[in-house]
Amino acid sequence: MPLPFHHTWLPFIYLYGLGGILFLLGIIITRRAGALDLSRPKHRMWMVILIFGFIWYFSIHGLLNLAALDYIKPRTVLIVLALMAGGFLIYLRSVLAKLRKGA
Repeated sequence: MPLPFHHTWLPFIYLYGLGGILFLLGIIITRRAGALDLSRPKHRMWMVILIFGFIWYFSIHGLLNLAALDYIKPRTVLIVLALMAGGFLIYLRSVLAKLRKGA
């Protein structure tokens, strides 16, 4: 018997919908307060890290939901997350190299 929508996807939508709105509001407040200046390379790097973190947990939760509902195989979760982490680490490495050259 398949699980109903309100037991599987509704909590997911609520969590990341409301969480995403609060996340964006926090970033807007931080920018308006002057604590986040995206013209500074380190601030841009941390902004990317924050956004990647939100997408990372969103992806973990969504992929595990899909695997639990037998829409995808569990190994697909590991492959997708490994590719995401690898791409992010390559990006982070290039950003850190640019920061070191500039410092």
